[in-house]
Parts: sequence; structure tokens; C-alpha cells
Amino acid sequence: MKTKSIELVVEEDNKPGHPNCYAPIPPNGAVCSHTGLRHTHLYNMLSAGGAARPYVRVVNLREPGASKGKTLFHVGDFFRYLDWCAKQQGSGQQRETIEGETSAPGS
Repeated sequence: MKTKSIELVVEEDNKPGHPNCYAPIPPNGAVCSHTGLRHTHLYNMLSAGGAARPYVRVVNLREPGASKGKTLFHVGDFFRYLDWCAKQQGSGQQRETIEGETSAPGS
């Protein structure tokens, strides 16, 4: 069996806190180690017409003539999308006030 090595180069996006890498969508029934989402949910969000697709870079690696390939998504883009969703829903509005504190609020 002949194997090929593929190198993915990603431009620096200068946005701290989000990884600048691609990860595979996990196999059916498995959970993504980065997002905690199962294959089906992640695939639906990142497929054509999915809610996250316009905001997240997705690449399908497939050999010419092959029926199957490996789908990768940009982890940092997906995290930024989740942050945007949380902001739209109004959650986490007070988190900036506690980021500098060493103990939890109310303790």
C-alpha cells in the first residue's frame, strides 16, 4: 500500500485563545476530543447548508476517484463560531469581570 503525506499550512490569524489547527470529524458514534460533540451533530453543523459551515473552514481530503475521504474542520474557527453563538444567546456576559479573579465568585 502506498501512502501520501499531506501538509496543511494555515495562515496565522492572530486571535489568541483559539487553536490554529484542523481536526477530523470523528467516526460515526464517536465523540470529538476538541468539541465534545458526536459525529452526527458535528457533521450536520459542518455539512453544506449546516449552521456552522459559513463560519468554519472545512476540507475534504479525497484521492482522485476515491468514494470516501477524510473531512477536516478548523478547530479555531469552530470555537469562534461557538463563542459567537453564546454571545448571540446572551450567555457569559459577566465572564470578563471574573477572568482576573483567583477564586470563584461568591466564595
